[in-house]
Amino acid sequence: MMLRMLHKFKVRRQAPANKMTGIWLLCCILGLASGVPAAHAAAQTAPSVQQQSKTISYNGQAYTVKWITVDLEDPFLRIKPVTAKAGIGHVEAFDSMMKNNQAVAGVNGAFFDAYVSDDSARYPNGLMINSGNIVHSGVNQAFSVLPDKTAIIQQIKTALKVRVDHNGSVYTFEPWAVNKYYGAAQTDQVVWYTREFGQKIDFPNTTKIVIRDGFITAITQSAVSIPEDGQVCMVGNSSNNSTHLLPHLHVGDKVTFEPSLLNTATNAVTKLPQIDAAVGAGPLLLKNGVVDIDYKRDGFTDAKIVTNANARSFIGVDKTKRLVMGTMSAATMNNMAQVLLKLGLTDAMNLDGGASSALYYNGTVLTKPGRLLSNAFIVERMSQAQIQLVVNGSLVNEFRGYLLSETTMVPFRGILERIGADFKWDGAARTLSLKYGNQALLLRPDSKVLEVNGETKMLDIAPTIKDGHIYLPLRAVIETLGGQVSWDARLYRASLTFPSSAN
Repeated sequence: MMLRMLHKFKVRRQAPANKMTGIWLLCCILGLASGVPAAHAAAQTAPSVQQQSKTISYNGQAYTVKWITVDLEDPFLRIKPVTAKAGIGHVEAFDSMMKNNQAVAGVNGAFFDAYVSDDSARYPNGLMINSGNIVHSGVNQAFSVLPDKTAIIQQIKTALKVRVDHNGSVYTFEPWAVNKYYGAAQTDQVVWYTREFGQKIDFPNTTKIVIRDGFITAITQSAVSIPEDGQVCMVGNSSNNSTHLLPHLHVGDKVTFEPSLLNTATNAVTKLPQIDAAVGAGPLLLKNGVVDIDYKRDGFTDAKIVTNANARSFIGVDKTKRLVMGTMSAATMNNMAQVLLKLGLTDAMNLDGGASSALYYNGTVLTKPGRLLSNAFIVERMSQAQIQLVVNGSLVNEFRGYLLSETTMVPFRGILERIGADFKWDGAARTLSLKYGNQALLLRPDSKVLEVNGETKMLDIAPTIKDGHIYLPLRAVIETLGGQVSWDARLYRASLTFPSSAN
């Protein structure tokens, strides 16, 4: 039988399930191996995204503060950085950026080259991470949202290691950055580009390596489109690269890559699926309820930051562990930190400010910036509750499951890749075939018919294509591939375990 929800999700924020509810859910999930989750019949609570404003006095001056608090445990919310619609380096009106990304709330994000005359080269100066992937490289104090739905601020540096397999011979290298451009004079640069950068790469005197679905499909000096299902590695045509890097790259080679973060204070390395979203700026303002401003540590010398009062934007967490984002009238960094302490924040950092300072809530621009912006950090309210997936201990960072007609739908590819299943999509026939252990499956989007080892089974809900990926009921995954599932009600996380000996 299919596990059904007690009630459909209609409240804006679900109260935490009590202990008995959690036990009941877990028993149902483990006993039935069926679709999760069931919604707890919770009373209406305060909205998970709230806006406030207040005038606060400190050191003889009054400061106007506008801020938004966000409950990170709301399964309907996704936190992420966004860039201008045309791509990284371009700029866009703040309200347009919010509407284009279905934001319920947002604040301006990382610093960027606002004074460059070429409005297609106004690149960010801070790191950005979305769904465990590097959107833009950087070394900054960074506000990070973790998969456990908590947030931290730490000084981190992005890194990317690329592995190329050519007929069993393996070569590794580390690009300079992700989605940056160092100028035509830097002929030794090696940069990794994703679709967030834009539609194409056409920088002169460079070799473009096009990667689709994990394989090199083209190597050319000409302009190339960045594939939606891949990346482009741009290699400057220096003698160094021509001698040591390009000879190791061939059409048909398999390419894998591993993004990571280095904590510059502790030298600890974190694999990026362990960070869901991040934006880098600074300086740090508060740490564990104490003012902690160190311009040298955080790399700031500009008087606009270290001395002068200016319009400010900030992000942090309060005593209840809610995300707090906001703007403030002209203040020095120290005065801003003291005001944020009065507001109840325990950890906070500065974002880009001045004419970039901007805040948005529920269709209204609360603080209007004086310029077009390169990027922002937003809260998106999803139409369906988002379900985290962990497969054999590996977080599926690039996808989320969701609820459809009270059934949990999960991204098939995110699961198949992590259990090592062989699968193939036939676009002409619109079929997905896969083999895992002694199980051979064939399915079609929008059809409830599932073939398992040649036998026909009927699904409760047909597989569907969402954002270019196939989703199907979790129950079908568990029953046909022989897995087990456990459920974390607080994280809205389904942990799937499959036998390692299946293949």
